[in-house]
Amino acid sequence: MPAAPGHEVRITDGRFTAAVCSCGWQGAGRRNRATAREEGRDHALLYADGRALSTELDVDPAESAVRPEDRADA
Repeated sequence: MPAAPGHEVRITDGRFTAAVCSCGWQGAGRRNRATAREEGRDHALLYADGRALSTELDVDPAESAVRPEDRADA
């Protein structure tokens, strides 16, 4: 897996497989090794230049908030 500067991702095997990065990030344990590898690759690519990639969205914060009637426990 190509390592991004400052982000050396390795795959841990056991009952579950997880991607672990030198920055402290750890992916969820997965039964599917390919999924864990993809998550590790995606993490390294997203943070390759030291900052997260982001997209500007035209979203009203009031509309993106969870309304009480939308909550599962309501």
